[in-house]
Amino acid sequence: MSTNPISAAIPLWYAQMSWAKELIRLGFGLSKAEDILSSENRGCKLVPGTVWYIRTHGIGVDVFKTPDVGGIDFDFDKPDPDPWRMQIFVVRQVNDGNLPYENYRELLDDEELMKKAISEALSQNA
Repeated sequence: MSTNPISAAIPLWYAQMSWAKELIRLGFGLSKAEDILSSENRGCKLVPGTVWYIRTHGIGVDVFKTPDVGGIDFDFDKPDPDPWRMQIFVVRQVNDGNLPYENYRELLDDEELMKKAISEALSQNA
């Protein structure tokens, strides 16, 4: 591959994280998105008035339509994607139609190639 398609997905990561925080804040009437981590808000639940689900974990949240489709999984204390979450993100975004399958087909079919592409893209983005 002459150009790394993961590099094209990195700006979408930041946009999706920003969107997800607003979805959580507005959907649950919170003053800030991180308040979803308080004990009374934890768990897996539908965001009121939407097709999106949230699942809290540790210091983060997973936002999705269905498992493996759409959304983003992130920790509030990590503003940048890590390799593991970036891989999940790319799969979900392709499955949701936000990233063109053809551009990612080779990576989706080869996990080692995917890991290498993610590592390269994230190191260039740092």
